[in-house]
Amino acid sequence: MTSVTALDVRRLFNVTQETRFRFNGWFRTRDEVVARVMEHVCRVVFALPAAEIEAAARSAPGPGPVPEVREIAQWRPRFPFTVVAHHVVEALGRLPDWPEFRAFCEADDVARAMLWAPALEVVNSAAADPRAARAALRARVIADYLGFLRDLHVLAVLRGHGVEVLTHPLADVVFQVDAWVERLVLNPRGGPQRSEALLVHAMPPYFFFDLAVGAPFDRVPLDRAARGLREVLYPGAGS
Repeated sequence: MTSVTALDVRRLFNVTQETRFRFNGWFRTRDEVVARVMEHVCRVVFALPAAEIEAAARSAPGPGPVPEVREIAQWRPRFPFTVVAHHVVEALGRLPDWPEFRAFCEADDVARAMLWAPALEVVNSAAADPRAARAALRARVIADYLGFLRDLHVLAVLRGHGVEVLTHPLADVVFQVDAWVERLVLNPRGGPQRSEALLVHAMPPYFFFDLAVGAPFDRVPLDRAARGLREVLYPGAGS
């Protein structure tokens, strides 16, 4: 089974003056976030089928009306959501649907410390009506959960086409790399490449590819992008 460690990520991306400055500043704190990210190993996320991810996305409640609560909108938890979500998947050994994800974050000591307890704290400290604060917080976490699934879906479809795309929380949190194949940095959601300014001076160079696949969980443009990437990365390998 494919696996990626934090050391793998550091060896690959901590190669410019900009990335070293960013990594060293982050690592110097030696806090719980650093420890959690540096010990994390990605395995399960590389074996998830696209259909399973699509089913998990359907399990999440629709957005509905979301109250505007300033404290929730401005909340910046110490643990980025991607760190929490990656922990949940690897700890369970599978992708949870929304109800199981929520239940696991309440019951698991690690996930509870990273997400559940800080979420309760920000809800309880909000000046808004408690019901409005809880609704706003729930909507925010659901949106983060769906965003995580969207990125996993891109990963699964590309890997299903034989494109060996990888990911890891360290790459995301520190080096601003969402996913990569060898020295090609991918942007699953489209838009500007977050990592380009950090990696532009690397030698040998990195290349950047904007997938810009449109609607979430739409396989048609993803299949097209995967075929194009495979042709570029593995010429002559066949479909």
